[in-house]
Amino acid sequence: MSSSPAQPVVDVDDPTTWPAPFADVVRRLADDAHLDDVTLSVDLDLYDEEDQARRLLSGCLVRARHCTRLLDYEDDAVRAQGLRLLTVDLVNERLDQAYERGLFTAEEHTLIREKNCLTPQPSRWGRRADQVCFTLSEAAMVHNVDSGERLLTFWGGEAIYWLYCETHPEIGRKLRTMGRPTIVTALLDLSDPGKHRIYKSLINTFVGKALGNEEADADVLYFEPVPPERIESVVHPGDPKYDRFPALRRT
Repeated sequence: MSSSPAQPVVDVDDPTTWPAPFADVVRRLADDAHLDDVTLSVDLDLYDEEDQARRLLSGCLVRARHCTRLLDYEDDAVRAQGLRLLTVDLVNERLDQAYERGLFTAEEHTLIREKNCLTPQPSRWGRRADQVCFTLSEAAMVHNVDSGERLLTFWGGEAIYWLYCETHPEIGRKLRTMGRPTIVTALLDLSDPGKHRIYKSLINTFVGKALGNEEADADVLYFEPVPPERIESVVHPGDPKYDRFPALRRT
């Protein structure tokens, strides 16, 4: 895993890491916002500034967080191989490895392999494919804990657990016992808009932080695998980097 990347690391939660030209733009936009309620920063129309923001971050890596639940050997794989895009092959590989270790019955293994969020479904499931999902800010671990609760509770990610955590109680209970809650912190190149999608926007999130909106955050859909040298940490309950978020799931 990465310890000291050659490229500067930018953290939306730490203004001291913002490159000077980028920080100047962010602070100008914050000064021009004139908001009585800083939480409304998410509604600012700053899309015309997005391309400039990305250009000013060119050459930098942006810190982001991926919440999930991993078995021990999967934890090792992320450290050694990085984060892979969500594909049918990845889902099947995870299911097959768990089955080989006796974590699923043959019936459960066959059912989930044949019906999950990447097998033929309405188009709303397809939007999860060929990407890795992140949040930009630690706000998700402090102010918006409920949004990631299932990711930390059920093994397999949405592609596997979404169809089973409520409608198949026995499988749902099993998925709750597999693995440990995990936060993977990665360093992303966000300079090319063709390789990711951010909602609401990169610039809104930084301007929100500059205005003092502690809850400002964004979802990043990243369309490239993240290599191991850009995995900064993989932490679980018991690790100080995880335990500093007391509202997160412990088991």
